[in-house]
Amino acid sequence: MSERLDGQSVLLVGPGWLGAPTAQALTSFGARVWTLRRSVSMTTSVRETDHESAPPPIALAGDIRQSGADSHWRRALPATLDAIVVCLAPSRSAGDSHETTYPASLSAAMQLATECGCRAIVYTSSTGVYGRTDGGISRESDVMVAGDAKQRALLAAEASLREPAQHTNVTRTILRVAGLYGPARDPAPRFAAWAPDQSPDVWCNFSWRDDVVSAIVRRVSDPSTTGEAHVFNCADGTPMRTSDIARALGASDDAPLTRTIAPVLPGRSNQQIHVEPLLSTGWRPSMPSVLHGLRALGHVAHGGDSGVTR
Repeated sequence: MSERLDGQSVLLVGPGWLGAPTAQALTSFGARVWTLRRSVSMTTSVRETDHESAPPPIALAGDIRQSGADSHWRRALPATLDAIVVCLAPSRSAGDSHETTYPASLSAAMQLATECGCRAIVYTSSTGVYGRTDGGISRESDVMVAGDAKQRALLAAEASLREPAQHTNVTRTILRVAGLYGPARDPAPRFAAWAPDQSPDVWCNFSWRDDVVSAIVRRVSDPSTTGEAHVFNCADGTPMRTSDIARALGASDDAPLTRTIAPVLPGRSNQQIHVEPLLSTGWRPSMPSVLHGLRALGHVAHGGDSGVTR
């Protein structure tokens, strides 16, 4: 990616396991970054960046849902922002839920983006928004019906960006991320313990964390015409069956299996994530299948791993 963000101001909401490296990546492309997290004191981050000359992100303490002009963290921001990135996850320790976190936070972020003259807002949603359990292909254009509380919350949050209450010139991007994994978040134990007679053999979809970071940075730097909403699935593009991953890790033998699609455990999906729209932007995953990522995490993973297929 050749685009630079020199001199641009970016607010990143939720500098956690995904958000923190995203903030660092944005600084490496020349952006001045502020991060917002409820539990962080208002101090300058001392994390190292990929480029020593890049100023580190500035950490602010506050809640995006309390974004009034008189809030202390809002006063610490520049009068105008070029972009806002939202990488939220509910905090169990704070008693959060999907319903109390996502819709209100995205509505507040959209309002702030409008007030601060942002040209772009990027939100990391989830492929759980599809609520699919039949093993079919999930595309961005699918018409969805709200199911459980989490799916309803995800849909409501996305609606704040897809159909904002007020006219906006902000380019809005929703990245529906599948199965985040990477350093310190290893999915291998899940498959090592898989047993065909105890769990369904469902389709699994994954996103290597650094690949999601690169997708976010690409969308922040995208020069598209303002005032548009874009939805992209973000996954490695190689859906794999649970049994195939287990076998690649040596967790099951090669005996024929009865591939079942039900029952799927509550809160789990069975779908194949379509990623062609994101690929058409020029983005490519560095880990084109979960087997590549498992090897990067130090596992021996055998078998087919030809790369992006959907």
